[in-house]
Amino acid sequence: MLNENLIDENLLERALQVATNHLKDTPFDHEVLFQLGNIYFVRGEYEEAFKNYQKASNLLPQVACYAINQGHALRMLGELEQATTVYQSVLHFNPRYADAHFYIGLIYFENRDFDHAFSCFSQALLINPRYAAPRYYLGKLHQEMGEFRQAMNEFRRVIEECLGKNIHEISITVNCGLIFSDAGLLEESEKYYRKLLKEHPDFADLHLQLGLVLKKLNKVDEALDEFHFAIKLNPQYMEARRKYWESAR
Repeated sequence: MLNENLIDENLLERALQVATNHLKDTPFDHEVLFQLGNIYFVRGEYEEAFKNYQKASNLLPQVACYAINQGHALRMLGELEQATTVYQSVLHFNPRYADAHFYIGLIYFENRDFDHAFSCFSQALLINPRYAAPRYYLGKLHQEMGEFRQAMNEFRRVIEECLGKNIHEISITVNCGLIFSDAGLLEESEKYYRKLLKEHPDFADLHLQLGLVLKKLNKVDEALDEFHFAIKLNPQYMEARRKYWESAR
């Protein structure tokens, strides 16, 4: 089986060779097909990623992560309806699979269908009340609607529940920085994220958001460092990987 530790930007070529050679002899190894899909995804080759995820999923359709990543690749290809269908297929086998509800909600959110997005994020949280991502996006929904107090409450809960400790109101949220950023106050946003990261250096979302701000400030090398740190903290953080490769080109 392909060693997952090979999937690193410095070793992608080697990992690709290992997976490809393995599949010449055992073309129906669904685990290696899945890992090959991951390699192509990290390289930004989403069509090839999709093909390999699809092969793995066809061999073992009940494995949720195969279908979920297939949906991710479709999203990156702009095939949002197909991605939604694939995510929904996961719910056929397990209607309480919180990730599927979240990613369907994310597509609705990106299409600004906020009512359906709210429903999906809420369903994910009913299944897993400590699932940070849908709560974070509930906060973003409130922010989009100008409901900043509700947004702050959701962002504060993300930090409190993920880190297991209370945060003082004055230093609350992941998204105080986003509010500054949206207002064009990028230096203030950078200061805010750096302050929070001193207190919570292991929070991947903070590193991603700081990276986005640094990129807007044309501090590309520093932005890459922050995206890379987010990936180290959470290797499955697809958004951080996408931003890293977009910025590295």
